[in-house]
Amino acid sequence: MSRMRAVLAAVAVVTVAAGCGEPAETTVEKAFRGYHSALVARDFRAACAYNSPEATDKLLASVRTQGIDAADCEDAFTAIYSEEGAAAAADGVHNSVQIQKVAVDGDTATIDWSAQLDGEQRPARTTMHRADGRWLLVVN
Repeated sequence: MSRMRAVLAAVAVVTVAAGCGEPAETTVEKAFRGYHSALVARDFRAACAYNSPEATDKLLASVRTQGIDAADCEDAFTAIYSEEGAAAAADGVHNSVQIQKVAVDGDTATIDWSAQLDGEQRPARTTMHRADGRWLLVVN
């Protein structure tokens, strides 16, 4: 019987660590806000950890069209944030995020949100996908 208790205790720890005790919408919102908080803190390694491989590929392709040869996600964010005015504009967006709706359908989630850009509150939608128990941003 003590072996079964040990197994159940291990399952409980994994369940709590995976956020299974919270509604999926809550864990999605936490991941979304974690991504934005990491960008504001200039912790590009942490921000990149929220990207799906496809999102990172799209980011790298996008910066390459601007003549930036970034080796990885962190290099891309470093280059973006070093452009004059870019960091202030990005911080304005990240600091003014207002989430209107989080919808979860299995391993896919959409977040309808808005943020200040050029003096206007503008709507946006972000898609996330759960992989290996984590919510990651995907390419829209």
